[in-house]
Amino acid sequence: MIIRSLAVVLSLCVIVATAYAHGPARGPNGGQMQDLAGGHVELVAHDNEIAVYLFDAENKPMSAQGVVATATVLFQGKQEMVMLQPADGNVMRGRGVFLAQPGLKVVVSLTLPGQRPQLGRYAPLD
Repeated sequence: MIIRSLAVVLSLCVIVATAYAHGPARGPNGGQMQDLAGGHVELVAHDNEIAVYLFDAENKPMSAQGVVATATVLFQGKQEMVMLQPADGNVMRGRGVFLAQPGLKVVVSLTLPGQRPQLGRYAPLD
C-alpha cells in the first residue's frame, strides 16, 4: 500500500515537472515565444502597443516584409483588432486603445508569403 502511494506521488511529481518545463518560453526581447508558421514568434505587449518578432526555426531573425498579421486583443471583456505592420527587420508593430496589463490575451493571425494563415494564442503578461 505504501509503495503504491509512493508511486502515485512520484508520478504526479513527474507530470507537474513536465508541464512546468513546457510552459511558455521567453524570447530575447522578454516576450512570450511560441512555435508558429514553421519558426518562432515572440509577442511583446507594452502600454498600448503589440510588437511581434519573427524568427526562423533556428531562432535567427526573419524579415517581416511581405508578412500579413493582425492581433486580436482581449482585455476586460473587450475585444480589439490591431493591424500589425512591418517595422524594423523582423518586427511587426501595431497600436490600439487597450492597456497592457496582466490578464491580457492576444490571438495573432500570421500569414507568411506563400503560406496559409496561422494562429497563435498569447498571454504575454501572465
